[in-house]
Amino acid sequence: GHRSVDASGETTYKKTTSSTLKGAIQLGIGYTVGNLSSKPERDVLMQDFYVVESIFFPSEGSNLTPAHHYADFRFKTYAPVAFRYFRELFGIRPDDYLYSLCNEPLIELSNPGASGSLFYVTSDDEFIIKTVMHKEAEFLQKLLPGYYMNLNQNPRTLLPKFYGLYCVQSGGKNIRVVVMNNILPRVVKMHLKFDLKGSTYKRRASKKEKEKSSPTYKDLDFIQDMPEGLMLDADTFSALVKTLQRDCLVLESFKIMDYSLLLGVHNIDQHEREQLSEGAHSTSDEKRPVGQKALYSTAMES
Repeated sequence: GHRSVDASGETTYKKTTSSTLKGAIQLGIGYTVGNLSSKPERDVLMQDFYVVESIFFPSEGSNLTPAHHYADFRFKTYAPVAFRYFRELFGIRPDDYLYSLCNEPLIELSNPGASGSLFYVTSDDEFIIKTVMHKEAEFLQKLLPGYYMNLNQNPRTLLPKFYGLYCVQSGGKNIRVVVMNNILPRVVKMHLKFDLKGSTYKRRASKKEKEKSSPTYKDLDFIQDMPEGLMLDADTFSALVKTLQRDCLVLESFKIMDYSLLLGVHNIDQHEREQLSEGAHSTSDEKRPVGQKALYSTAMES
């Protein structure tokens, strides 16, 4: 993959250091969202899905952009008007989006998936930023009109929530990133995590995965460790099934085959026991912002 670690121990992606990439993302998003909020709201038109806006950030600054400590770069924003609509639909105000993404340094996640992508989380835990390959970015662009249609018909979808697609262009390299909802916030401890596909072939977590501090288990582990399954009340169960059916139909219509349901289990009894045993020692999380906006939670079909 494009992800590696340089001699000083810093992560690089396409030979760009992680700190440079983080800085460029924050400068770019700060400019593009601020610029967009000065434009009047209007309906999304078909051509909005194919617009790419581009702005140059020279290190010495320009009349549009601030000076910065990185190499010159160009920042591209894909379908800005369409993504503004999506953010609005998900109840994210432009100032909240800017505050979350640009106010504090982004946190690099040290345990990325097998994809070789770089992952960042915002300091308030609301958003995930993930590097994507050219093909994936192209595919997401193609999906946007269908994604728009699905959201209008089914705002309670459990499909990923996409908030922005951007590209940092520097030193002849393109680094594309997507901003998404953080499904598993750090403030709520997940005692178990499952990646479920509904199949059993090779669907057991590897030995290496199980050695991790917070492993993600698979279908066969779920059947083995939770033979009774999960108890849900009837309304929640039927809402979940209905939402999954609708989402699978949408994925099928996009001809997407490789998808799974990410399930996080927070055990309340276990959490209370852990709190008791930790006693008065736990102060590390007290400086976190209290009012989580809970953008990652979704009310399902009723």
